[in-house]
Amino acid sequence: MTGFTPAVAEAVDAVRNQFAGLTVDAVADGAGGAMVTIEGIDIGSAYTPSVTWLGFHISSAYPDADIYPHFIGPVRRSNGTEHGQAIQNATWRDRAALQISRRSNHRDPAVDNAALKAERIMLWLTTQ
Repeated sequence: MTGFTPAVAEAVDAVRNQFAGLTVDAVADGAGGAMVTIEGIDIGSAYTPSVTWLGFHISSAYPDADIYPHFIGPVRRSNGTEHGQAIQNATWRDRAALQISRRSNHRDPAVDNAALKAERIMLWLTTQ
């Protein structure tokens, strides 16, 4: 398969709508899913730099599969403290990254879509 499944294509469109005004790159993973990167995410002054990118994989099993984990650019906490346990160094599509591990254990595929999960990850990060 070279493109997205219909559900993945719909999820990519929803991410583009949710993050309108930002660059959203979606690349087929070869199995019907998408590797999505959103550029220009403002995560606030608690981090340096305060603007980064967000990356995640929407698998071909979507909407039955959780969007997990998420990745952001390598940012530091502005107050000098370490990141918490849910954040660790990683690589996303050949880019240095921080992996954010926030699994949705009780997700409802009818409500918990890829766009809202990305929004919740950013909200969680800015409140850490």
